Amino acid sequence: MVSIELDILLLQVITFVIALPMIWMWLLRPLVNRLKEREKFIKESVEKIENERKEIERLKDENLKGLKELEQRSKETLLAAVSEGDKVKQQMIDDAKKEGIKMIEEAKREIELEKNKAIEDVKDKIAELSILTAEKIIKKKISKKQHSEIIKNYSKEIGKRVN
Repeated sequence: MVSIELDILLLQVITFVIALPMIWMWLLRPLVNRLKEREKFIKESVEKIENERKEIERLKDENLKGLKELEQRSKETLLAAVSEGDKVKQQMIDDAKKEGIKMIEEAKREIELEKNKAIEDVKDKIAELSILTAEKIIKKKISKKQHSEIIKNYSKEIGKRVN
């Protein structure tokens, strides 16, 4: 059977009662304080990480918003550039049409001048031939001055009939 010796038990209880505060003061209290500090550090770290995560989310949202704005501005700029290009293209087409019309009108004027010049030349030739024919018929020579006057008069008469 187990026997309990009272003096040994009493000595163990006294030793335990004396050792317990010493263990608490030198071993457990610093350990508990250290654990509290560690817990505080971990809580602060978690809060700091959470705050940084929120800041990152905020910055991410701002960046997305900025990207959307930038994309919108670039679309607007592109549309404006395309519109301006179309305007320039249309202006060039209009200018080319105007220049073409101008060239056609100038060509018509030149053709009209050449036609009138050719008509005058033909009139002069007809008048000269008519005078030469009349001269041969009459067998009479006329002076240069008379010749010029007859050509002018005959040219005017032919001009009235042609027009």
